[in-house]
Amino acid sequence: MNKNLPKSKTALFLMELIIVILFFSLASAVCMQLFAQSHLISKETRELNHAVSIATSYAEVMRGTDGSMESILEAFPEAVAQDNYFEVFYDAHFQVCDPDAAAYVSDVTITPNGAIQNMEIRFVRLSDYHEIYKLNATKYMNVPKG
Repeated sequence: MNKNLPKSKTALFLMELIIVILFFSLASAVCMQLFAQSHLISKETRELNHAVSIATSYAEVMRGTDGSMESILEAFPEAVAQDNYFEVFYDAHFQVCDPDAAAYVSDVTITPNGAIQNMEIRFVRLSDYHEIYKLNATKYMNVPKG
């Protein structure tokens, strides 16, 4: 006696459903990595844009004044200064703050070299001391200093 029993198609349907779920889980994992990477790139770009803007403002103040430390510090009264060096601290929103609440610091070194004034500006993230941006500016002083 030969009985032809219909084979169950449930096993095939379950296998197809498992494959579809696996495919969508892999696709979502890839998408999540892309979103996380884009968030990091966006944060780094925002940091770089602010760092460039801040460093450029220091250089423009030096070029727009007589280049002395006193004239530069008049434009940045919140700076912590020593000799030919000063620092300005910024919070996570790039607003000037106290050193205790700082997330970033810009340090500026002024080096007189005869009739030329050199300024080195660095913008650093304090969490890992990563240098985000560095700018060197030069001004001809007309009168030799140093």
